[in-house]
Amino acid sequence: MMQPLTPEDLLIRHNPVDNERWFDGQAAAETDAAAQVPLERFQALEHLLRDNPISVDPYLELARIYLKIGRWTDAKRVLDSAIARFPEDEDVNFLREEAQIARSLQLLSEAQAEFDQEPTRLTQERLNRCHVELNVLREKVCRSRLERHPTQLELNMPLATAVENLGNRTEAINCLKKAAVQPNLRAAAALQLGQVYERAKRVPEALSAYRRAAMFRVPEPTMDVKLKALAAAANLAQRSGLIDSALRYTEMLLDLQPNNTAIQQRLAELKDAPL
Repeated sequence: MMQPLTPEDLLIRHNPVDNERWFDGQAAAETDAAAQVPLERFQALEHLLRDNPISVDPYLELARIYLKIGRWTDAKRVLDSAIARFPEDEDVNFLREEAQIARSLQLLSEAQAEFDQEPTRLTQERLNRCHVELNVLREKVCRSRLERHPTQLELNMPLATAVENLGNRTEAINCLKKAAVQPNLRAAAALQLGQVYERAKRVPEALSAYRRAAMFRVPEPTMDVKLKALAAAANLAQRSGLIDSALRYTEMLLDLQPNNTAIQQRLAELKDAPL
């Protein structure tokens, strides 16, 4: 079963035109965006590209316009030309990768909507294929960016998601261990590592990772990471029959959210549970 995608690991960080999502694919947005760009500007940029400009700027401007209005084929043509002329330019490489992932996400969204409307073997197969294609692409982009920027250890986290979804859980674990070397990543990496271990039914290692994610001191984890890690640890411990551990993690949760009635009730139920 493929793990769900989350916004944090989609590798799309640009909103290059008016701070809007050029990859949402909505017809209304496409119409508005097209109206904002004079035809003469399209023609001028296309003509300039035929003259082989000395900088990447016209390629990037035209590609972003095409992406904004959903003309994926034209955007790909422009970005492929830019890569051919300026293969080392990071802006071109980054935008091209973003565009590829955005298109893959759009196809996945369409496949999901089609399956939701008519769940058949064919729509399920298309949905599964889109999941696989997205993760293959995400793996490729992560590896390419790590090759260009080996110090960007955070890329190991989306890479771990991709390779686990493609069936390589061992590499996913190794990727997360690499990310955890960087202090500001280690709590989030430990949380993700706990989730991988849990899916692998490696309960002691999962609990250990969750505990580390919640209890790092320097730097201290965000409140969101603490809460997710402790909740995951409490749930896993309870499902595994480790009531003492579940009690301890639930008490730690309550320390963070003393007025949370759901946690209070759960703690009371755990105290009454047979050991």
